[in-house]
Formats: sequence, structure tokens, C-alpha cells
Amino acid sequence: MRQFILRAVNLVLIFAIGVCYQQYALPRAAEVEEYNQQAAQAEALAEEYAAMEAAALNQAAEEEAESGYQDGVYTGTGTGFGGEITLCVTIEGGEITEVEIVSAPGEDPSYLSQAETLLDSIVTAQSADLDTVSGATFSSTGILEAAQNALGEASQ
Repeated sequence: MRQFILRAVNLVLIFAIGVCYQQYALPRAAEVEEYNQQAAQAEALAEEYAAMEAAALNQAAEEEAESGYQDGVYTGTGTGFGGEITLCVTIEGGEITEVEIVSAPGEDPSYLSQAETLLDSIVTAQSADLDTVSGATFSSTGILEAAQNALGEASQ
């Protein structure tokens, strides 16, 4: 009789554990599924945003190419973190081929080095209509302003 009671108690405990597990696992599985759906939606939105951004960059590049940059080397100035930044923009075949900093005497070297990533981005985008570099906002603004001024000369 004692073994029967122990087995019955064990059976009831196993059943109770199974019921408790199902009450926890089923809602948790729904939460995981909802999270996976939200992650898929976020990924799709990120891809859509990237495609829109690429299209906007291409459109900006086409618009600037249509504006007819004249071949040559142009300089432009802008105000950065530590003062005036002067850039040299080279145009060949109506396209921006090189952008380099000529002078930036008052700029902090660490900010300027972060903002210098914009130089290649200007060539890639064929435009100075770009976002600033986080952490070097003022130096980035000076570089972009100088590039826009130089490109303005190239458009005339």
C-alpha cells in the first residue's frame, strides 16, 4: 500500500509539473514568435531604408552630374571646430575624382581625423550633401561647407 501511495504522489507531481510547464512554455513560445516577427519587420524596414538612401544618393549624384561640373581643381572654405577649413576638389570628366584638405590650422587633430572620412564619401556620392560624422560634427560641417563652396564654383 505504501508503494502505491508513493507512486500515486509521484504521478500527481509529474502531472502538476507538466501542467505548470505548459502554462509557462506556451505563452513564452508566443512571445518568441512575436519577437521574431518584429525582428523580421525591422530588418525589412532597414533594407527598405538602405535602398531609399542609396536611391537618394544616386539621384543627388545624377542631379549634380546634370548640373555640369566643369573639369578643374577648385578650392572652397568652410568653418569647422577650430576655424577655417580649406579643401581642394578635383573634377575630371564632370565627376568628383578627389577631395583633399589643403589647410585646417585651428582644427583639433582627433576631430579632423574622424571627419576626414567624409572626403572619400564625397567622391563616392559625387555630392557634398551628406550627413556629418558623429563625434566630429563641427569639423564635418566645415568640410561639407567647403566642399559645397568648391562644387559651387565648379558648377558655374
